[in-house]
Amino acid sequence: MKKQLNGLFREQSETPEGKYLVKRRDGTVPTWPSFVLGAADPMVPATLRFYALLGFFMGHFTWGFMRSLWRFASTMSRWRKSNWTGDPGMGRHRKDDPVTIAEMRKGWSA
Repeated sequence: MKKQLNGLFREQSETPEGKYLVKRRDGTVPTWPSFVLGAADPMVPATLRFYALLGFFMGHFTWGFMRSLWRFASTMSRWRKSNWTGDPGMGRHRKDDPVTIAEMRKGWSA
């Protein structure tokens, strides 16, 4: 039975590696902390749109990049509506893969 989380996976004593392993296209794992947003999470479209607007108005994103992020938020929203809604505040519900966990321990996982 899943239980509700009281913090991030990385803050739980049984999952200090985090929840996700983030890898670049070249197979390397970033050395900085990451946070993964997925389409199953009902908060993601609004979060991504806010990120896009904030980045644009702060001068970090071009108009085109902001619009791309906005479109991707719509894509994520459509996916969730036609697939399923996640439960981002819940604990583990899959069996860990030891190889992946070992790789997560090498750097900052999400």
